[in-house]
Parts: sequence; C-alpha cells; structure tokens
Amino acid sequence: MTKLIRVLTATAVLPGAVLAVAAVLANAWRDRLPDPLATHWNDGPDNADSLGLFVTVCLALGVVVTAVVVVIAVVALRNGRPLPRPAVGLGAGLAVMPSAVLLSTLVLNLDAPDWHQARGGALVLLFLLGVAVLGVVAAFAGGLPTPPREHRAGTNRPSVGLQPGQRAFWSGRAANPAMLWALLAIPGAIAFLPAGLPWPTAVWIGFVGAVVAALTYRLRAKVDGTGVTIRFGLLGFPWRHLELSDVCEATVRELTTFGDGGLGLRFNSVTGTTAYKVRGGPALELTLANGRTVLVSVDDPETGAGLVNDLIAQGVTRID
Repeated sequence: MTKLIRVLTATAVLPGAVLAVAAVLANAWRDRLPDPLATHWNDGPDNADSLGLFVTVCLALGVVVTAVVVVIAVVALRNGRPLPRPAVGLGAGLAVMPSAVLLSTLVLNLDAPDWHQARGGALVLLFLLGVAVLGVVAAFAGGLPTPPREHRAGTNRPSVGLQPGQRAFWSGRAANPAMLWALLAIPGAIAFLPAGLPWPTAVWIGFVGAVVAALTYRLRAKVDGTGVTIRFGLLGFPWRHLELSDVCEATVRELTTFGDGGLGLRFNSVTGTTAYKVRGGPALELTLANGRTVLVSVDDPETGAGLVNDLIAQGVTRID
C-alpha cells in the first residue's frame, strides 16, 4: 500500500464511509422519525430542530471537515512531512464527529411519536466511543514516519569554536510579563462593560488566566553535553529534552509575535514545527533527524545554536 493510499484511507475513506452510512440511514428512517427532531437533552429532550435541516447541516459539515482534513494530510505528505499518528487520528475523529452526532440523534428519536418522547441522551457516549476507536484505527492506518534529514555539508552554520575535549554550557532565557497582566486585566475590563461578566466569574477567569500565564510566560533553554532542555514558566513545566543524537543542526530564525500560531506552546502538524514562544524576535531553531523543527524564542540564540552544532560535529552523545 503506497503512502498516499494509506493517507487517503485514513482521512477520506473511513470518514467518508461513516458519512455515507449516516446519509443512507437518515433517508431510510425518514418515515420513522418525528419532525421536528429532538436535538438537545438535559434531564430529557428540551430542544428540537427541523429533521431535514438537521440532517442537511450534519452531512454538509461532515463533507467540509473531511475535505479539509484530506487536503491538510495530502499537502503534508507532498511536502515530505506526513502527519504523525496523533494528528491523523485527531483529524479523522473530527471528520467523523458530524456523522456520529447525526447517527446518535437519529437513533434516539427513532420510532418516537413526538420529539418530547425521544430516548435519553446517554446513548451518545457509545457513539463518541466509536469516534475514538475510528480515530485510533485511522492513526495506525495513515500515520507515517517522517523521512530523516541528512546533514547539509558545507553550510555556514553557527559555531562557538568549541575545541575537542572542551566542555561548555549555555543557557538562554526570555520572558513576557505582559501576558500576565493581559490575562488578569481582560476579565476585569469585561466585567465593567454593560451586560458583562459578573464579578465572581471575572475573578475566577482572571485567576485561571494568571495561573496559565504563570506556567508559560517565561522560557528557558539549556544546551550542554546531555542535549537541549527546554522549560516553561515558573515551575519549569511543561518541559522537553532533546538528545544531541536527535538533532541534525541548529540555526537562528526571526519570529513574529503572532506567527507559528501565536504565543505559548504551538504545534503545526502540516509543517512539522513545534514552537516554544513567549515573544517575537530571534529564536533558536533546531532541525531534528526525523524531519521536524523545534523553535525556542530565547535571548542569545546564536550562541546556543553554535554550541549545539559544535557538540554534534565532535560526535558528543552525552556528558554526565
């Protein structure tokens, strides 16, 4: 099975088959369904929509999401960076979700004389479990390893002039305190607006925002003989460690504040880029052996990149 067929099977065939089944059953059960149809449950059915409109919206949404997922997966494959299994599984799950919502709603309304008498909504959990199972199947069917990159000989890579036998250590930091103030101030500002948030709600949102910002508003990267270690926030978590054997080369890239998905921890499944960002400006760029890229927005990334390259050139694998 070729790579393209595997990707299309996971992102188009599986979601498309579920969508087709949903469409066939919706047509076959039309005379056994109330119109309007119960579409929302609390303790019992508490909202309804037109049968035809609900079926049409679900099917159309399924087609659109499936098409988007297929395009993203195929473009990533053509660029030589196929989506990893988690991304394929998530994409397939999102594509199947409208069909699962449609099927579960139809089953709950089947043979009900009126939408008020539709079955309880707990059955939806079984359909969500089915979505998860299909996502796992799609992940293993269409998730492909990225071809390893070769070292680019003759390129002008940063260096700090590390000599054989020498040991060195580099640490770069960056912080963005404005992230803290923004996540504290925005809920308060909303509370002052007419029909804004109640004060207790604004305070809780501000507290949660401050905690999230505290965990991500500053960043530290360390390079030594053990590899590259990246740590976020006051607690140094989330964190990531890259062995030198996993890195092909290190360079410096200029980042924009809202590029690569914005601030924080960002992952682009199409380009294979993971960005650790607290600001725009110069950043350490690590090209990994699996073809993916890691960006770290810290100060003095040139020195960090040079040390990584020198350690790789000397064949250092680990220094304890």
